Amino acid sequence: MFRARLAARIARPGCAGGCRFFSATGGSRFPGAEKPKIVAPTEPEAETVGAALDRLLSVSGRGRWSLTTSGDGIERSFQFKTFTKTWDFMTAVALQCKLKNHHPEWSNVYNTTFVRWTTHSPTPGLTRRDTELAALCDALARDFGEITVSSGEGIACSLQDLANKATTVSGGNCCTPGKGANQKNA
Repeated sequence: MFRARLAARIARPGCAGGCRFFSATGGSRFPGAEKPKIVAPTEPEAETVGAALDRLLSVSGRGRWSLTTSGDGIERSFQFKTFTKTWDFMTAVALQCKLKNHHPEWSNVYNTTFVRWTTHSPTPGLTRRDTELAALCDALARDFGEITVSSGEGIACSLQDLANKATTVSGGNCCTPGKGANQKNA
């Protein structure tokens, strides 16, 4: 068993602090989804991230988050009764982002906010901070009165497209100096 786990671990060149890429998707743990790309410094931490994903992802029947197509992020939309509640939610999330030194890719239209958690640097993938902040978003959404809408994707899909376009424009790497959103115009 140890040998199989060791074989699942792939060294990632250039990853500060000896990070490794762990594929923590044993068997049918995430059926019908891309395999999550978990980035963690140790195998136990990778297992912790995998367990957190199991609680967060909708494919497990427990959560409302979805794995991105590439497997390196999780995303979902939050809807509230008013714009003010939505803005309060975003402000609370932003304060936690500042404390954790980690930010989402997100977009907002009136009472709906689309949130995507992923880590860009030093190695793209899902980290403990992504799953912790996703769980925090769920808790804050409950506190601010998130409403559930049973009708199709609608605005959430449009917000996802907006977030996709924004990360494409920034080169998908807003966390590396001299690239993406940090790049200064000449």
